[in-house]
Amino acid sequence: MIWEATLCENLGLTLIWDMIRLGLKITKEENMGLDQYAHLRNREINFRKYYSDDEKERKEEAKHVFIWRKHARLQTFFARKWREQNEAEQKKRDSRLSSHPMDLSHLGFNAGDEVYITEEVVKELEEEIKNNYHNCFCSDGFFWGQQFQEEAVKEYKAQDKKFIKWCKEQIKNKQVPIYTCSW
Repeated sequence: MIWEATLCENLGLTLIWDMIRLGLKITKEENMGLDQYAHLRNREINFRKYYSDDEKERKEEAKHVFIWRKHARLQTFFARKWREQNEAEQKKRDSRLSSHPMDLSHLGFNAGDEVYITEEVVKELEEEIKNNYHNCFCSDGFFWGQQFQEEAVKEYKAQDKKFIKWCKEQIKNKQVPIYTCSW
């Protein structure tokens, strides 16, 4: 049974790589991939409201939530921050890395892991945004959308700046903003 799951996983990845090799378009709007979220600690995102057809409801939820889709360089930045904030956990994960070809743990944190956004993190992120994430090039992470990371930097520039402003306000008000992801 395990070999069947491995075979299916490998065939799925092979299919994706064949599509790329053949020049078939793969867009970041596809279901598979990186979803990124920022909100206050201990606050759940109400996705029903965030994606509501009711503009008032949608705007109210959007005041407290930031969502990105396959922003690879933002993910690279926060993956580094997560490793800095969770050195012991990272060492534990590194020690159990397998040689399995589908082991993606080298890509860093994922669902359930959080980065606490401090004043220092905000300053560093603000600098990265100003420099188009020059120090956050994503050389790996197919699920992150690394193949269109330049476009994502441009597409999300305004939202990233708004996010910085929001983080500063929350920290000033003694709140704890967090960043998390799922890929």
